[in-house]
Amino acid sequence: MNPSNPPNSSDKIEAKSIFASRTFWGAILAGVASLVPLSVNSIKEGEITIDDVGQAVLILCGVGTAIVGRVDAQAQIYTPNGLPGPNKSDFEK
Repeated sequence: MNPSNPPNSSDKIEAKSIFASRTFWGAILAGVASLVPLSVNSIKEGEITIDDVGQAVLILCGVGTAIVGRVDAQAQIYTPNGLPGPNKSDFEK
């Protein structure tokens, strides 16, 4: 669908699962890659500091923002039933 052309009733909306989105998995992997060293250091030191918590919150906010950005993108995706966003059945005719 071209954003400059408004959709009409004959336009078929194509959708894919959020789990098929490379953006989704890229965000998840970036978050894991960032959290693992932080977690390992905390485990080695035997304590979790407020700085560790702050860094983890920032990482998770970045991951969440990337996923929300993908869900709001022009190409339609669906999420599993029970999660926020459209379901697969919303795109079936």
